[in-house]
Amino acid sequence: MTVHDNLRSARDSLFRLPGVQQAVRLATMRGCVPKSIWKRLHPAGEWTLWAPDGSPFRYASDVDDILARSLIWTNLRHWEETTHPVFFDLARHARGFMDVGAFSGIYTLLACQANSRLHAVAVEPNPAAMRKLRRNVEVNHLHERVVLVDKALSSARGRALLRIPNDTTAASLLTAEPTDSTVEVDVITGDDAVGGLPIDLVKIDVEGLEPEVLDGMTHTISAHRPTIIAECLDTAALERLRVTVLDLGYRRIRHLGKEGVAPAPPGFMPQPRYANFLVD
Repeated sequence: MTVHDNLRSARDSLFRLPGVQQAVRLATMRGCVPKSIWKRLHPAGEWTLWAPDGSPFRYASDVDDILARSLIWTNLRHWEETTHPVFFDLARHARGFMDVGAFSGIYTLLACQANSRLHAVAVEPNPAAMRKLRRNVEVNHLHERVVLVDKALSSARGRALLRIPNDTTAASLLTAEPTDSTVEVDVITGDDAVGGLPIDLVKIDVEGLEPEVLDGMTHTISAHRPTIIAECLDTAALERLRVTVLDLGYRRIRHLGKEGVAPAPPGFMPQPRYANFLVD
């Protein structure tokens, strides 16, 4: 082992001490640690986060949770910061929430925090991500309010290969690249996953297959007409979503961008880091 390796090992051991991590978090939230640094530091263990209304909830960070740095070091200030306040307000009035592509469950946690009467269905086919999701449900004592579904959603039932890239938040049923790992998963429809729960709010992040997910939720949409927040990474994805939701009876698509909630007319180009759209 080289001197450099020894120094790095000593640094990593020091950083794992809870007091050191708490100090880093406090300094980062005060703006004293630049993003170029905190993005390279990984928080470990359970942490308290604060919802948009200031109420606390818990988040458990695993070693491979790539969302945790943005969530914990800055308390959500550098992660979908124009989406989750809008989402939180919508969840206050929702009976049921469906989290499609839930990953570690941050939107499920926020929805349950916003509304103590809300029940959620959290869908995550990636086994590694499901372990994170399950742990976060456990540490917040939400077992009776959250149904976990370890399957993928699409327009029809079946089996499919889930591709899991290095950015594990971007797992999807799209064709895998040579560098991706894959796992075979069950595929069901959103209507199958919901069961009899009245769904008033849906969040979808499935890397381009949002229309297919909605095509499998026609009964739920017809019965409850939920408000939808969907990710679209480019103009083509947005136009596919637009065609689908207009056919389903929705009338308005708005962008959740850094200027706030704004119209998203045909041909709109999503901004980097601001790829979520509100459908109602």
